[in-house]
Amino acid sequence: MKRGITLAALALGLVVTLLLMPGPAAARPAERLAGGGTASISQVAMNVAFDGAGGASGSFECLMAGRSAFVLGDFGLSHIMAVHATPTRGETGASSASFSGPAKLIMDNGAHQSVHVAVTVDVAAQNFRLQVVEIGTLPLEHLLTGHVSLG
Repeated sequence: MKRGITLAALALGLVVTLLLMPGPAAARPAERLAGGGTASISQVAMNVAFDGAGGASGSFECLMAGRSAFVLGDFGLSHIMAVHATPTRGETGASSASFSGPAKLIMDNGAHQSVHVAVTVDVAAQNFRLQVVEIGTLPLEHLLTGHVSLG
């Protein structure tokens, strides 16, 4: 009988402890950044899901060619620079998002290079900035056509 009371007391103590323990901190809700268009010096498309806990997935595409030739020289290129990224980390704010991850950089003559990118997007201002970590940061770009949304 004494053993049964002890086990019951232990079980009750465990239940009370679990009920009084603070729960996990509330994570930000999952959000999605989507859209694209023609920007100041590139064409861009993004579809990035944020899990609310620092993770991200999806895709980011940025193409600089033709009318973007004036910035390509800064990267030692003359015809094309395209970035195909797969975000792995990211976070969102009220009207902003940032994400980073591995990418493939495609350059003149079809040369490919594995790189990492960091992208910041201001949805309210409809602008973004792309940093190719191993090479450099492009100027802040404003969308001239198209639209990006966060929700």
